[in-house]
Amino acid sequence: MCPIESPRPSVVPRLTAVIGAATAVCLVLGAASPPPAQAAPANGDWPRWESPEDAGFSSERLTEAEQLWWAIDDAPIAAFFLVHKGRVLAAFGDETADHQCHSVRKSFLSALYGIHVAKGTINLEATLEELGIDDHTPLTQAEKQAQVRDLLMARSGVYLEAACETPEMRDARPARGSHPPGTFWYYNNWDFNALGTIFRQETGRDIFAEFKRRIARPVGMQDFRASRCSYYYETQYSDHPCYVFRMSARDRARFGQLFLQRGHWEGRQLISEAWIAESTHGYSEMDSIAEIPGASYGYMWVSLSKEFFAANTQDRRLHHLWGFQASGYGGQTIYVLPDAEMVIVTACDVPAGCNLEGGEFGPVIETILTAREIVDLEARRPGVRERFASPGDTIHLKAKIKNRAAVATVATTVEFYLASTERLGEELHRLGDAELRRMAAGSRKTIRLAVPIPENLEPGSYRLIAWVDSDKANYDLRRDNNLRFGRRVLEIH
Repeated sequence: MCPIESPRPSVVPRLTAVIGAATAVCLVLGAASPPPAQAAPANGDWPRWESPEDAGFSSERLTEAEQLWWAIDDAPIAAFFLVHKGRVLAAFGDETADHQCHSVRKSFLSALYGIHVAKGTINLEATLEELGIDDHTPLTQAEKQAQVRDLLMARSGVYLEAACETPEMRDARPARGSHPPGTFWYYNNWDFNALGTIFRQETGRDIFAEFKRRIARPVGMQDFRASRCSYYYETQYSDHPCYVFRMSARDRARFGQLFLQRGHWEGRQLISEAWIAESTHGYSEMDSIAEIPGASYGYMWVSLSKEFFAANTQDRRLHHLWGFQASGYGGQTIYVLPDAEMVIVTACDVPAGCNLEGGEFGPVIETILTAREIVDLEARRPGVRERFASPGDTIHLKAKIKNRAAVATVATTVEFYLASTERLGEELHRLGDAELRRMAAGSRKTIRLAVPIPENLEPGSYRLIAWVDSDKANYDLRRDNNLRFGRRVLEIH
């Protein structure tokens, strides 16, 4: 049976884009900070929270989520697997059984591309003509100018039949030659399958064996077997096969956790942070074709902006989430939600009759996301008393912090940085941090700190940055207001 794939990624109904300049700088700061908490040891089982309360979640609400999961009548359902801060918080169904991943396969290949682009094995600017890529329906000269990057973005402009397509994908295919390479997004299995051919040609490696060597084995996947994966040819359509991955829910979660940890695992950088950011960034809005407002397409990943969560969640506290998703036919998903520090996996036994294409698991996910008290810490009006100073001088800092939520926070820190006003986000100079004790609901605090100016700080104009709760001690889903710039300029002589 052909392993069909949906042109419409699974979404969470009623459930990067970010969120202003402050968040963009947050990402710069975050890149310099330690990676998130590590997941399971590479040679062991997933660590698990002893109880939901130990993770700050409500057992009652998680039980409600499980009941909602089993109430879905598109059974048989394979598994639901939730990881929070590197530990299993909830798991329903058979987490060890491997099932076909359908289009989630594309995100797996995207990760392998990132590894080999960094090694110099693959050139994203290479054209199909330069690589000698064709098909039994010959490509036109214009089509041959598509670059590898265009294929990763599903913007090749090559509109030929492909293996593993659904009738809906064929019906939506643009007319051949209607769009030059790089100019139009269409969820195109020809692109995705040709990328498999290019990968094997340029690296000399089998996709599944390389995935095992580069990712599955280093992150300690427990059930993955390359021998269970296969290439599926439909030569009446194309010479390029689809590459069919099979994987268990708990192993899919390790892949998501690797991306949550920005490519770090057990002290190793398996995939570069730059590739994780580049490949999961949304380049093509999907609402015009797939009718998913707030979702956009990256390098074979779906990027989910805050607009997506605002449109698809009832609880307003979730409207500031963002993340990205690997998605496949029938309800195969890997959600990576950085601010929630969560990886959520849904797996569905499609051959046995399961189909969650409508996203019936949306209420399950929303129930889980709201099973913990959500705070909203806000940094306000950071400032420095002095107008002029020199390296080594002591300066006096101040920032106001507000807890905008109806629940108390846990203790955390407020960090202070200086940023060049001319090179915003490029050079950040840490000054120090101050403890922020527990804050009652709706309360405010003023943080004051006296610190020396770094001796190596070059003369120039600087603005103060205050960043609250950078280590995510609190379950704060609205992090676009956790970082603020002071208005007053400090002149360093």
